[in-house]
Amino acid sequence: MPVPDPSTGDNRWSIDLFFVDQDAMPTFIECKRYNDTRAKREVVGQMLEYAANGHYYWSKEDMRTYAEQVADKNGISLEEEIKRLQPEEAKSVDEFFQNIQDNLREGQVRLVFFMEESPPELKSVVDFLNKQMERSEVLLVEARQYEHKGTKIVTPILFGFTEEAREVKKTVSVTTGQRRKWSKETFFDDARERLTEKDVTAIKQLFDKSQELKCELSWGTGKISGSFSAKWPHLGEYSVYSVFSDGSITINYGSFKNTPEQKEFIAYLKEELSKNTGISAPDDYERRYPNYKINDWSENVNGLLTVIELINDKFPAPESV
Repeated sequence: MPVPDPSTGDNRWSIDLFFVDQDAMPTFIECKRYNDTRAKREVVGQMLEYAANGHYYWSKEDMRTYAEQVADKNGISLEEEIKRLQPEEAKSVDEFFQNIQDNLREGQVRLVFFMEESPPELKSVVDFLNKQMERSEVLLVEARQYEHKGTKIVTPILFGFTEEAREVKKTVSVTTGQRRKWSKETFFDDARERLTEKDVTAIKQLFDKSQELKCELSWGTGKISGSFSAKWPHLGEYSVYSVFSDGSITINYGSFKNTPEQKEFIAYLKEELSKNTGISAPDDYERRYPNYKINDWSENVNGLLTVIELINDKFPAPESV
């Protein structure tokens, strides 16, 4: 299923093609000509940036919006488009796009260089990366063109997915291939294995405060890390923040950009986070989902709890009639 790349105002993030398969695995495709001098260095670095930072720039809401546009051009609904993929795990459109976002965050991606002819050095780079990157596939497709009696013939050749690399991917897929439905118990069990007792206590304080303020909590389905997300339904249909069992936290500014009220909310959130915790937001925060490591916030968890309380007080839920 092709999904156009959302514009970020940064040419580094201009990608030729972005596809998703039946397993919700993102595939980045760059098409270059043989005589393009960027083929060996700049393009390789660009593709690695996609793998490392894609989850900062492509949210499930953005990807769903662009997918809906593509489906509409094809004259079918997004639900029908996804059904044609026959996904095994996703039970709904929202869950399918959540799986895509989780795969981006976990580095479960496919990188494809598409060229009419590739230099030997690029083939060596692709082969090396594909052997080393356990969760990501790095492939090279040559589409050599020939002409015979006025007929153009294109012969594709695949490089990179060797038997050695296939065994690496196979080993990882056995241990991490199945998506999980996390719970409070499994989340904190995983956090205790990864983090210090002090860091786990900070996460527990954040979780307890979210419950105390009656946030709507949901558990993630990540293959590698557990997560929970906190939502105030009256502020929007998506969560305000997501906390992962490795201790990182994502502030979902980009999910609140559709109304003046939502923009006021994230502006207030950005200001109070900076004032009370020292956590800064990027200049283009309105469309971003910045992620902060445990060391960025655990020392000032009380400031973070204060921000959550301030949100709850300044943007209260309407009283039921």
